Amino acid sequence: MSAEPHDQTDLTHVPIGYKLGSKLPLWFLHRCADVIWPVLFYLVRYRRTVVDQNLQIAFPDLPTKQRTKLARKFYQGFVDTAVETIKALDMPANQFKQRVSMVNGHILSNAMQNRTQPVIVTTLHMGNWEWMLHAVALHFNTIIDPVYKPLHSDRSERFIQALRDRFGGKSLKMADTARNVMRHRNRFRLVSMVADQAPSGAERAHWIPLFGRVTGFYTGAETLSRATNIPLVFAYCRRVKRGYYEVTFKELAPQPIERKLEGNPITERYRDLVEEAIRTQPQDWLWSNRRFKRQPPADWAQNQTSH
Repeated sequence: MSAEPHDQTDLTHVPIGYKLGSKLPLWFLHRCADVIWPVLFYLVRYRRTVVDQNLQIAFPDLPTKQRTKLARKFYQGFVDTAVETIKALDMPANQFKQRVSMVNGHILSNAMQNRTQPVIVTTLHMGNWEWMLHAVALHFNTIIDPVYKPLHSDRSERFIQALRDRFGGKSLKMADTARNVMRHRNRFRLVSMVADQAPSGAERAHWIPLFGRVTGFYTGAETLSRATNIPLVFAYCRRVKRGYYEVTFKELAPQPIERKLEGNPITERYRDLVEEAIRTQPQDWLWSNRRFKRQPPADWAQNQTSH
């Protein structure tokens, strides 16, 4: 299997609405977004309660007017990201490279320099994470296999699968990722994990504060890396201006990665980098996600006290 990206766009199972939407010019899609976001914000009030609650948790000292202004900026960016994601199905490869620049790219280059094993790139729902996926693959001339959780909508699922696999990658279901990476631990590729959403009740979580509120974090990236010594890199995407983004890389864990570590220090380092990234440009994060909905298990506080 080739470790270099190549356009293999397959529209066979993509719903016609997404196909037609992807053919529209980006400037026109942005004009559509100008109409859509006020409707979502003022009339439909799509997840306004969730957004407002999350912003209250993250920025309790920010005046209400400032939080409302931040919420408006989030909805503007949120709709821009949505229409840009549709466009990504048809956008030429050179446009991804022109519109998404890399910062600290040497960190990823160093991690993948031997090209003899996978590299895990952990990221978050910030900026345009779909454009980031393709831009990183094309800038660094490598395949990226994104880890995902199946969507509830079959139409959206078929679209997003075709989009994410467009340049030679192969989407991995979260439940199958560990087995896949272990089986192919000597095959070079990037494995992308957007790991900032809260684990469900059936999934293992590490409970630590984010913006001062205890919430669950996935530990899969840390567990895999400690078991295999696969390099770990953190990346986040922020909007520079409309239709243009910047991806910044940071080291998540130096190699060799210790297998027997107390607790989950790599996951906690990921948490620190997530919060730091969000604070750099808070309107770009996915505030509509119910990030703080789940509470830690009943014995969590007791375990903390005993430690």
